[in-house]
Amino acid sequence: MKDKILKEIADTVNSIEAKNYKLLASNLIKAKRVFIAGAGRSGLAGRFFAIRLRHLGIESYVAGDNPCPPIKKGDLLIAVSYTGNKKTVIHIAEKGREAGAKVLTITSDKDTPLTKLSNHTIQIPIKHSLQFSGSLFEQSALIFLDIFAEDFRRQQGISRSAMIKQHANLE
Repeated sequence: MKDKILKEIADTVNSIEAKNYKLLASNLIKAKRVFIAGAGRSGLAGRFFAIRLRHLGIESYVAGDNPCPPIKKGDLLIAVSYTGNKKTVIHIAEKGREAGAKVLTITSDKDTPLTKLSNHTIQIPIKHSLQFSGSLFEQSALIFLDIFAEDFRRQQGISRSAMIKQHANLE
């Protein structure tokens, strides 16, 4: 079972279009600040990414957490949602758009209420999975975002020692 699950994760991550890495990078570079929204396990994948963005020196927040300043024009909201139908995430995206922020959604389906609110959509195409519910999406989102962060670090010339300086020291 382990090998089958690892293969479906690798196949899914490999099926994400290469242009999406550039799309995410260009939006991060343009953004003043980054806000992450998501619910459940998708939200946890987003939360991990917010932490990694901090390590990269990018001002990032998780929507609804404290502290979380108001989102404004020039900011980027990244919504991570398996279905793109979660009302709480849709509401956050609506508020972000109203405030003038750009919304980038990471989801499995390109035609949802959330993607209709988004300026950009990154699709993680999910086919049949051996796993329960949204597990394959959540795992693939986390790995995609970690791969992206490492690529971004290298492209931006951010050293590991610079990242370590941004790492929490009260653990």
